[in-house]
Amino acid sequence: MSNQILKAQAQGRNGEINFEIELSGNHIDDVKVTKSAETPAVFNQAFGKLKENIITNQSFDIDVVSGASIMTQAILDAGKAALKENNVTPASETASKAHVNETLDVDVAVIGSGMAGLIAACRALSMGKKVIVLEKNGYIGGASILNGSNVTATGSKLAEKLFGDKAHLDSPELLFDDITRECRGTNDVALSQLLTENIGKAIDFITDFADLTFQKAETQTIEHTVDRQVEMPSQSSYEVVTKVAKAFEAKGSRILLDARVEELTTDEAGKVVSLVAEGRHQTTTVNFKSLVLAAGGWGAKDYKEHKTDIPYYGPMTSTGDYFAFAKNLNLESRNLDWYKVYPHGLEVEPGIAKLITYSTKEASDMGAIFVNRAGKRIVNESAPYTHFRDAIANEKDKIAFVVMDQRIWDRFYELMLKYGFTKDEVQSFFDLDGKKSPILVKGDLKTVAEKAGIDKAELAKTLANCDEAVKAGKDKEFGRDPKFMHAYEGDTYYVIEQKLRFCTTLGGYEVREGMQLVDADFELVPNFYAAGEIIGGANGHDSMPSMMNSWSYASGFVAGTQAADNCNNY
Repeated sequence: MSNQILKAQAQGRNGEINFEIELSGNHIDDVKVTKSAETPAVFNQAFGKLKENIITNQSFDIDVVSGASIMTQAILDAGKAALKENNVTPASETASKAHVNETLDVDVAVIGSGMAGLIAACRALSMGKKVIVLEKNGYIGGASILNGSNVTATGSKLAEKLFGDKAHLDSPELLFDDITRECRGTNDVALSQLLTENIGKAIDFITDFADLTFQKAETQTIEHTVDRQVEMPSQSSYEVVTKVAKAFEAKGSRILLDARVEELTTDEAGKVVSLVAEGRHQTTTVNFKSLVLAAGGWGAKDYKEHKTDIPYYGPMTSTGDYFAFAKNLNLESRNLDWYKVYPHGLEVEPGIAKLITYSTKEASDMGAIFVNRAGKRIVNESAPYTHFRDAIANEKDKIAFVVMDQRIWDRFYELMLKYGFTKDEVQSFFDLDGKKSPILVKGDLKTVAEKAGIDKAELAKTLANCDEAVKAGKDKEFGRDPKFMHAYEGDTYYVIEQKLRFCTTLGGYEVREGMQLVDADFELVPNFYAAGEIIGGANGHDSMPSMMNSWSYASGFVAGTQAADNCNNY
C-alpha cells in the first residue's frame, strides 16, 4: 500500500486555502491546511468539522458546514478534483441520511450561541433548569468570535483581584456616566443602568462557571475614566466562547448546531410556548417554558440590501432571521438604522473590511499621523477613536491615511499578524502598488505620496511641522499630548489607507425590566426574553470599547436569570 500526499487549493472568502490530502493507497488518512487567510475562529471550527466528516465518510462528496458554505464547498470541490486528477478512488462510506424529526421538552430554550446566548443558557442551567441552545450555523460563537475578549469588570470580585485598591475608583455610576458621555446622551437610561449594575455579577458568574482566567487588558482605552477593562490571556473571544460552551455541555446541557429557527408558536393565551428549527437532516420542535432570543444583529442583511455604503466586517450570517420568524408577534423595535461605526477599517474587498484597530492605536501612541489626500492632518491622533471616525466621515472621499516610519510600521505589522492577517495577505496589499484598495505602500516620501494619491508637497510640509512640534513639545494644530509625539526616523515611509467600517447594529427590539420583550402596544410578551446585540439602547448611538461585549455579558446574565425564574410560574 503506497503512501502519498496530494496538494490542493481552494478559494476562500479571504484568499487562497492550500491543503494536503494524506493517503494510504486509496484511504484518506488526513487533511491538513498549509495556508489560509480565513478568520481563524470560524475557519478552525468549520474545517475541523469538515475534516472529521471527510475522513469518516472517506469522501469529499459530503455536506458543507452551515454558515461557512462557500468556503467549505470550495474545499470539497478542490479535494474531489485532486483525487480525480490523481486517479484516487477512496472506498466511500457515505450513506444518504434520512431526515429526522425530533421533539424536545425543556425549561429554557436559547436561540444563538454567541456570548449573550451562552451566558443566558449557563445562568438558567445554574439555577437548576433544563436548557438547550439552538445555533443556525455549524459552529458556535456568532459575531462574538470576531471580537476581542475585552470586557469591563466594574463592581466585580475579579476587578478587586486584578486592579487591587484601584478597583474602588470605579463604580456602576461612573461607568454609566462614561457611557452617557461617549454616546452623547443617546442611551436608554434603564438599559444602561441594567448593564452597569449587572456586569460585575455577570463576569464573576461566568468566570466561576467556566473556570475562566482573565487579566488586565493590555490596552486601557482613553474613553474609560478609570482602568476597568479585562481580557483573556489570548485576547480572543473565541477562547471565551469555546470554554463557556464546553462547560455548559459538560454540565449536561446541549448545543444543537445547524438548527435554524423558522417558526414560533403561541398558545391560546398568546404565550410563546414552542419553536421549530430546521437543519439539513433534522427538524427539531422544542417545547419550553421560557425562550431567550440572542441571535445577534442584522448587519449582513443591511449590507446585502445596500442600506449603507459603510464597509462591513462582521459575519455574513448576521441576517436578522427573527424579523421573519417572530413577525407575527409584532415586536416593538427602534433605531434599526443605527450601526457601531469604527474608523480603523481596511477594505480588503469591495464592501468588506477587516479591522486594524490594535495596530492603529499602537501606531498613534508611537507618533504616527493621520492625513487626508491633501496631505494635511485631520485630527488629534491620540484622542478617542470617535474623533478620528468623525474626521474620516467629514472627508469627501471618506478616506484617511496613517503615515509611519520603519519603527512604527514594524509594530503595526506585528499586530496585524496577531489580529487576523497573514504575511501573504499583507504582501498582496503591497503588490497592488496603490492602484486600488486597500492602499498600502512603502518607499521614500515622494513615492508613497504619489502611489497613495496624496499631495506630496503638503505631506512634506505636514511632516516638517510635526518635527517642529516634537522639538517644541507642543502641538499647536490639534493639541496632541507631547508624550505621543515622536520624530520620524529614516527616509522610508509606510502609508496605509483607513476607512470607516461596521459590524455591530445598535438598535433592535424593545424590552422592559428583566429583558422581557414587548409588542407594539408595549405589552410584555409572555415567556419571551432577549439579550445581546438584538436589543439596542444600552450603549446609545455609539459604544465605548469593550461595551458591546459587556452588554452581552450583562444582558445575557439578566435574561437567563429572569427566564429561569419565569419557569417557576408553571
